[in-house]
Amino acid sequence: MACASRLVDLSRAAFSALVLAALFAPVAHGAEKKAATPPPPATPKTPLLTPEQLRDCLAQKDKLARDTEAAVKSRNEVDAEKAEIDSSGKALQDEAATLDRTSEGAVAAYNAKVLDRNAKVDAYRAKAEAYNVEADRVLATKDAYEKACANRRYDDRDLSDLQKKK
Repeated sequence: MACASRLVDLSRAAFSALVLAALFAPVAHGAEKKAATPPPPATPKTPLLTPEQLRDCLAQKDKLARDTEAAVKSRNEVDAEKAEIDSSGKALQDEAATLDRTSEGAVAAYNAKVLDRNAKVDAYRAKAEAYNVEADRVLATKDAYEKACANRRYDDRDLSDLQKKK
């Protein structure tokens, strides 16, 4: 009996400790969050762009838009060529399954189609490489624009003067 009463006392003590821990845990957890958040640093103000700098930034932005549009057009052309090459490859596979290998004329015609497709693949690879160079150039232009012009302050009157001159 004494053993049972000690077990009940231990379980009550454990239960009480658990309840207290559960009550104080959110308070301690909230205190950690508040202490861990540093105050936001003061943002330094950048100087205003001069009218010449603003004109250069507008020119860079226009060039970036034109270059991006040209790159998108090139990408669409490359994708169209790839789709054509893929479809011709599938057609050649289907044709190879039914090709009469005993006929020299049929084999020669099939080989000519394969050579034509290989030439298209080579042209595609060259065009894809040119597109990659163009895309890298557009990304470099975008990075230069963002470093020099993006999020820079300017005088609205300078902008309106430049727009009137166009």
